[in-house]
Amino acid sequence: MLADVLQDRASLYVSGAMTAPERENFELVLEFHTELRALVAGLQDTAAVAIRATVPAILPPATLKERLFAALAPQAKPEAEPMVVTNSAGTVQWINPAFTALCGYTLAELRGRKPGALLQGPQTDRAAVDRIRTALHDLRPCREELLNYHKDGSPYRVDVRITPILDDERQPLWFVAQERKLADVAA
Repeated sequence: MLADVLQDRASLYVSGAMTAPERENFELVLEFHTELRALVAGLQDTAAVAIRATVPAILPPATLKERLFAALAPQAKPEAEPMVVTNSAGTVQWINPAFTALCGYTLAELRGRKPGALLQGPQTDRAAVDRIRTALHDLRPCREELLNYHKDGSPYRVDVRITPILDDERQPLWFVAQERKLADVAA
């Protein structure tokens, strides 16, 4: 069963009552949280039925339903960014296929481990890692450029954006990292 905070946020999301940053953070959670995604879809269906019941029959039902779903649906992203989700302790819970394509690691290899332990190496900027660590400790979003390492040991440069997802008491639920590869680096 979903936590009350997630159910409340799903309602706010579907109703359009979230600010743009809140909506953006919630959509990060929707990327990996299957049960929450199903709840949002159900709420969207319910909202469409409720609106349809109160709107005069000036549009054919199919057209009205399409318009409602288009208005309620999250904006599709053209291509998935590599994403990794950690729990509040910083250990991997979920990655998307784009993340595996970027670094070569699968979820089975990463689950329960701290991503930095595998992705960072001798040439990774320790000051940047410290800035990330401090931001996460302070529950602040951060963005850094890092030198990470593929599973095969070859280095690559990546732009990393990490967003803490907090509950209503400002306690961390997850940390969501989105990455964009900048370049492979000669070893």
